[in-house]
Amino acid sequence: MTRTLYLPAALAVLLLGGCASVAPDAGISEVAQRVNERTAQVIEVRPQSSMKDDPRVAAMLREELDADTAVAIAMINNPRLQVILAELGIARADLIEASTISNPILELETRSPGDPFKPYEITLAQSLVELIQLPRRRRLGRAVFEAEKLRVSSEVLGFASDVREAYFGLLAAEQNFAASETIAEAAIASAGLAIRQHAAGNITDLDLENEQAVYEEAKLNLAEADEMLTLRREAFIRAMGLRDAEMEWTLPDEFPQPPEVEMSDEELATLALSRRLDIALAQREVEVAERGIPISRLESLGEIVVDVHREREPDGTKTTGPGIEFPIPIFNSGRAARNRAEAEYLRARHQLALVSANATSEIRAARKSLAVSRARVEYYRDVLLPRRARIVELTKLEQNSMLIGVYQVLEARQNEEQARREYIEAQLAYWSARNNLERALNGTGVTQFESAMGSGERSSSTAGRGDH
Repeated sequence: MTRTLYLPAALAVLLLGGCASVAPDAGISEVAQRVNERTAQVIEVRPQSSMKDDPRVAAMLREELDADTAVAIAMINNPRLQVILAELGIARADLIEASTISNPILELETRSPGDPFKPYEITLAQSLVELIQLPRRRRLGRAVFEAEKLRVSSEVLGFASDVREAYFGLLAAEQNFAASETIAEAAIASAGLAIRQHAAGNITDLDLENEQAVYEEAKLNLAEADEMLTLRREAFIRAMGLRDAEMEWTLPDEFPQPPEVEMSDEELATLALSRRLDIALAQREVEVAERGIPISRLESLGEIVVDVHREREPDGTKTTGPGIEFPIPIFNSGRAARNRAEAEYLRARHQLALVSANATSEIRAARKSLAVSRARVEYYRDVLLPRRARIVELTKLEQNSMLIGVYQVLEARQNEEQARREYIEAQLAYWSARNNLERALNGTGVTQFESAMGSGERSSSTAGRGDH
């Protein structure tokens, strides 16, 4: 009986102890700090009532957009971020549930007839296994909650990377469309001149067909560039979470230049040790699986219930005493639960080893891709484009001296614009490689960014070169 009197107090202490350490903001502040340290961006939770056009977005759209501003707009405006952050509230609720025991069961029973007193029985029952497991469940819930904060942080960083991809994709599409227009204009001029010269008998049928073919290919390339521009624009609208499709913004005319120097392999290795969220998450999942093993072993005992009951017999005699109910493990000894928990722990350990082993490889591959992309950008910028411009100038001089015809000048200009399109593609590949390196450093998964100019478009755009 003395033991029973302390049962409600013990339950209250365990319940309060389990809920006291749950973060009231569901861990949002910790996630926000982690994201800010890596991206210098600020995230905030917006209630449903405020999910409308934010005046800060309109103010930022009035200025020329860079990648950081595009991410800032998306952080404010895109509901996808709010969906990701809302998962922390669910994880917090799971932690509270893990820190709480189920309500005790009160059973009232009366019987008739009874003389001289009406008999009754009152029973108050509580699961003994839950009482014993509560500290372990609370520690397990805390480990799961910490893992969820890491997972949400990773998703937010991946979200920011997606916005950057959409930004650079649109930037490339706009520049590619402008270059395609220039090439098409030159092809139109060349085809028009060819028609007039053919009518005058100055060029052959073959020359006319060659110029017409170049013109038709230029039209196709321009249509493809226009389609790509529309697709990239819509992807950017979705990335920033804009609801007004007619809203305008201004992008720079050129890609930003690469920084003076890139991070060394030593700097990258040092950053990876402190920033890889996938490794930290895998470590937490090992902890979660490890904490689940003793819980599974005890749960195999089944539902053990302790109770205290008070009973009055028909003659008025009253009795009070404790009771216990427990299953007999004849058919189910809990082996499946134990084996599952042990297998999940083994899987988590192997997953940690896999993630750790892949981390350095991913960073090395991303670093190599960045170096190759940078070299390509510098080659186009410092060698090929100046040479193409020089060829155009020399071609003009020869044309002025009546050594060559106007077709060679037009061809030189088309080749220069084609090289510029390839330079745009090289810049897009470089900034995609930088984005992938950032993903590799954060452990948010390296993705293959689709170029604004696909392989089919590149092949078609170069098919007519050298036909003159």
